Amino acid sequence: MPAIYTTEWYDALKKLLNENPEVDRNAPRGTINVLAKIVGDARSPYLPAGALRNFVVVLSDGKCVEYRQVEVPPPRKDFDFIFELPASVFEGVAAGLIDLIDAGLKGSVKITGDMRILIRHAELVNVVYGVYAREIETTWPKGKPVAIPQANASAAH
Repeated sequence: MPAIYTTEWYDALKKLLNENPEVDRNAPRGTINVLAKIVGDARSPYLPAGALRNFVVVLSDGKCVEYRQVEVPPPRKDFDFIFELPASVFEGVAAGLIDLIDAGLKGSVKITGDMRILIRHAELVNVVYGVYAREIETTWPKGKPVAIPQANASAAH
């Protein structure tokens, strides 16, 4: 069981995404480039307030071809979608305590990109959430989240 925010954890997520037939079935054809910006906050034991983790995720024809952390993200124009959210919300999603769609609808996740594509592929978002929340076995070296952060906490910028 890999620890959250480690290379092994990212690799395990990539493997699970690629093994899940629902990801392949629900993903749009072509390539989608995603940047996830996880912003540290006071509620996270893993990312202190002000810390930032950037993840590049590339889906191509239903397969995850890249899932990695980068210190400095490529230019915003290189991405189809950018998701920005507090670390405590991301960790709550990974622990299965927070529903990703609900968090997005309540403003906890800031989404930049063509929302029509995201809405059209909403089932893919549900499948990806399921991989984070139920399929990956995450080790929590500083403790697993036990309380649900404010669902309406806005993403820090």
